[in-house]
Amino acid sequence: MLITMNPGEVEDWDFANADIHYMTHGLHPYPARMIPQIARRLIEKYSSIRDIVLDPFCGSGGVLVEAILTNRRSFGIDINPLACLIARVKTTPLDPELLAQKWQYLRSCIEEELKALRFREIEIETPDFSGTNIYYWFKPYMIRELTLIKKHLDTIEDNKVREFFYVCLSNTIRQVSGVRKGEFKLYRMPKKEWEKYYPDVFEVFQKKVNMCISKMGEFFEFVRKNKLNAEAEIFEADARKLLTVEFPSEGRDKLTEESIDLIVTSPPYGDSRTTVAYGEFSSLSLLLLGYPKDRIREIDKISLGGRLKGRDLNSNTFNEVFAKIRNEKRAKEVKSYFVDLNEVIQKLYRVLKPMGYACFVLGNRTVDGVKIPTDEILRELGESIGFEHLRTIYRRIPSKRLPRKNSPTNIPGQKMETINRESIVILRKLP
Repeated sequence: MLITMNPGEVEDWDFANADIHYMTHGLHPYPARMIPQIARRLIEKYSSIRDIVLDPFCGSGGVLVEAILTNRRSFGIDINPLACLIARVKTTPLDPELLAQKWQYLRSCIEEELKALRFREIEIETPDFSGTNIYYWFKPYMIRELTLIKKHLDTIEDNKVREFFYVCLSNTIRQVSGVRKGEFKLYRMPKKEWEKYYPDVFEVFQKKVNMCISKMGEFFEFVRKNKLNAEAEIFEADARKLLTVEFPSEGRDKLTEESIDLIVTSPPYGDSRTTVAYGEFSSLSLLLLGYPKDRIREIDKISLGGRLKGRDLNSNTFNEVFAKIRNEKRAKEVKSYFVDLNEVIQKLYRVLKPMGYACFVLGNRTVDGVKIPTDEILRELGESIGFEHLRTIYRRIPSKRLPRKNSPTNIPGQKMETINRESIVILRKLP
């Protein structure tokens, strides 16, 4: 399917005033999300109904939601268990009446026990948080009440319904914590503010549940009314090992070559220390939801660029930029990121059908005072593998919450601009 633009056609890719939280897109915040309008346009432009869409860095599942809404089947892969949890819930239409009934029962049970807990008539055993700094972010009463809520959610037999309420709880955990509001990295609110901060944990949870039921209701009704039957499958896995991911519903052990019609994805913007720390963002929720501490600590380490590598890359632009980065450690981190990204691109080329499209939403950042043209480097890496570069679209970032300033050499007080626009690189696999 060859896509061309009509003469004089002007496309607005900024979507500056668009609602990016409609339906299940609004269930839970997540760093550096691709806005749904971009995912929708790319899916509709470069694929057909009932095609298969893959997002190898699916995050909280925005691309997968749009695939369902446009009646495309989809696969999502992410290394972060919280992202996979949110993505599963966002892409699973649940009857809001069923959720409301379950919530009515849960609420009465939680309220009764919470009252006894607050009057010290009962005690609750909290998890072993040794080796963590959880009490830096939460006051003891918060931990007790969040633990009590989690205990009741654990009793829900239906896994899909239970995970829905886990997402509501994760949203609550983030809201009541001492993390500075509006931040994705972990910075605690000022000391004076923290000393006076005593949110009603259960009240916050109730508001999150009601909001999420409403959002899920919009999604459920749209899917039902339009008789959509496309499904999304989410896998907690490493995109670098794409060809070893097990797809049990496919009746096969692995994703096969040339089986995907369209790839739409937004890779991590760089190493987690100075751009987006997905594991750091997720850590508090994962701890209180009961995920193993060792697994949580590993997320950012095993993400793209998390471990240093020294292999060469087939990109003149990268080689020129790499030579300009004075800080040797930062240079190695940048190289490791692109080595990992290149490995993923090679796997994507293999699973994509001939004449299929791969769309990458990227940000060009600044490291050690050097601008990194990630879009150009990705284009060159793709072309070296066999992709054809069709076009690169540029858009301003009107609302995406990313670190616009970072520390170029991790020296406190030294700040430089990182990302202020996005590039959408469109590649095609030739026959």
